[in-house]
Amino acid sequence: MTGIGGALGRRPRVRGALLLSALASCAVAVSACGAQTALTAAVLDVPVASHPATLATGTYDTSPDGGIYINPDPIRVTLRGRIPMQPLAAELRAGRQWAALRGLGDLTVVGFRLTNSGLAGSNPQLNNLQIATSSWSTCAAGGAGAVCPQGVSRATFSRFYYPAYPLAGLSTVSIDGQCSLNVDPGQTVTVLLVYPPIRPTSYLTWGEYGSFEAQLPTGGGIPRVGALRATLCTPPDTQAP
Repeated sequence: MTGIGGALGRRPRVRGALLLSALASCAVAVSACGAQTALTAAVLDVPVASHPATLATGTYDTSPDGGIYINPDPIRVTLRGRIPMQPLAAELRAGRQWAALRGLGDLTVVGFRLTNSGLAGSNPQLNNLQIATSSWSTCAAGGAGAVCPQGVSRATFSRFYYPAYPLAGLSTVSIDGQCSLNVDPGQTVTVLLVYPPIRPTSYLTWGEYGSFEAQLPTGGGIPRVGALRATLCTPPDTQAP
């Protein structure tokens, strides 16, 4: 991974807790943690594999003390794919919130394994991991590098694609509305971040501005992890301090 440069939207970095979700059956249960919902990979139509291949790697740095000590959290991306909108929207009651995305195609999903390789607890906040997008003029013209799907309106583009932050997060551990979770030293968690529909592309640029970027091909899957906790994700605060 290299510096993101101009590939991703320029937004302030945010730190916090992370997410991960798993599921065991087709039954849906509300978790005791906030408004989280337990879902199955089968219901979401997420591909699974016993030993999924690595599509990209990188390191997401966190700090438990505001920047004095840096905790390295290696990321191993194993999935970039598409899932139908309706099952997830129904379980998270996001039908009205995502109404403008209907008819644009399946949702985009990025799945990865995150490990806390530091000596202290890690609280990665993942709602600022974004898919790189282009300008509205490039999008509307269908130019090279445009990731927005055909038929998207300018209002929908501005709301969901510029920048393209996660709509929802799923994890094998508790996850909150900032796509944030707690990871103990040495612990590895599985995370799925769900994004708006995109135009078919060979590769996606994905990451955090000023930190890392990854070029993600299509394909892969997630490990067989069981129950996944799911929640809607709130975009990061984009106001400069």
